[in-house]
Amino acid sequence: MPRIRYIEEDEKSDEAKQLIAQSEERGAPDPRVVSIMVRNSKTGVAWVKYWNTLLYDGILPHTMKELCRIQMSMETRCGYCSTVRSKVAQKEGLTEEKVAQLHNYKTSNVFTDRERAAIHYATMFKTGDDGVDSEEVYDDLRKLFSEEEIIELGLFCAETDGAGKLVRSFKVLSWGEACEINPKLRDMDMADA
Repeated sequence: MPRIRYIEEDEKSDEAKQLIAQSEERGAPDPRVVSIMVRNSKTGVAWVKYWNTLLYDGILPHTMKELCRIQMSMETRCGYCSTVRSKVAQKEGLTEEKVAQLHNYKTSNVFTDRERAAIHYATMFKTGDDGVDSEEVYDDLRKLFSEEEIIELGLFCAETDGAGKLVRSFKVLSWGEACEINPKLRDMDMADA
């Protein structure tokens, strides 16, 4: 049971119903979390809209951002985020076999150079406040990304990091429960890598 209760049917505004239905259709953000966030009709609803825009409407490929999101969630052992999959990314070709290679992203041939660089940036973003704060990081990114794309990648990683910590604290799904749902998570467990 999460620490914040899901919105009840009789509490849902039309907008909340629409956002929950959209999340059910897309697979991400997960309807459970949307059902918590929309309890706050102002900032919670605004966050869901912003997240949807950042996740689906940017200039970077959605599947690349989905790989970064999953990588960051496994770094922190967030059971909820590690099991959520965007149905849109799956339709675009993202497979569990590719996700399973995230722990080998530097050497696996399933990733493009741009995906590898984005995943590396997302991984470094999780290392702490100084993980991406260097000229070298940005010089490397500029080899494969425009500045507009770098801004989007940075915003995406920042939002994934911050919102991921919040969602993890809601206890929608524990790491153990996530490993029961998807036993491959044990193999991809970044803490043991």
